[in-house]
Amino acid sequence: MLDVRAGQSIHSYLIMSHMDMDVALGTALFDMYAKCGKINEAVVVFNSMDGKNLQSFTVMMSVLADHGRHKDVISLFNHMEDMGLQPDSLAFAVILSACSHAGLVCEGRRYFDRMVRMYGIKPSVEHYGCMVDLLGRSGLIEEAYDIIKGMPMEPNGVILRSFLAACRNHGWIPSLDTDLLSKLESELGANYVLTANVFSTFASWKDANNIRLAMKQKGLEKIPGCSWVEV
Repeated sequence: MLDVRAGQSIHSYLIMSHMDMDVALGTALFDMYAKCGKINEAVVVFNSMDGKNLQSFTVMMSVLADHGRHKDVISLFNHMEDMGLQPDSLAFAVILSACSHAGLVCEGRRYFDRMVRMYGIKPSVEHYGCMVDLLGRSGLIEEAYDIIKGMPMEPNGVILRSFLAACRNHGWIPSLDTDLLSKLESELGANYVLTANVFSTFASWKDANNIRLAMKQKGLEKIPGCSWVEV
């Protein structure tokens, strides 16, 4: 259970005790504020820290991204580079995810290219997933499909679901690759529903019915979504 009042009390004690806000302490403190929804307080703590390192920048970028401040993530990433800190694989995953949710296609392509060419970082499944999501959200389905086909590893279920959802949302797909669809987890009912919806989008009713029948025969169900509101 997150208790912002307890965290604020600790913060007040640190100030009254004139303790130095080093990297470890400052990072823990602004992360606490962020997880309690106090993003402005988190930013104040981060800005007051001395000797920020790659980890603190990465955590702060993740915090800003979680709160929808994607352009601030990009600004902070650029500031980090200007300070001479070299981003790692995790930092690039955060910036690519931020570009995806903000719909910044050109920026996402540029950061992906910089990661590979300038820093020599080998893209992971997560990096490819961010690019597929970025392009899919923007309606660039064919380019997203090319990335999936060009991946040096097998695409995971997250990437495939993201791609299929983009196909459904934008009403277009290069080709319904049965080999690609077979890579989805066969025991998740949500995968069958999503695939059937994609077939339905293209009026392929027989294929859609076959998918739903296979789902029924396996006794699978799509778990309904839910939300939790704390007052």
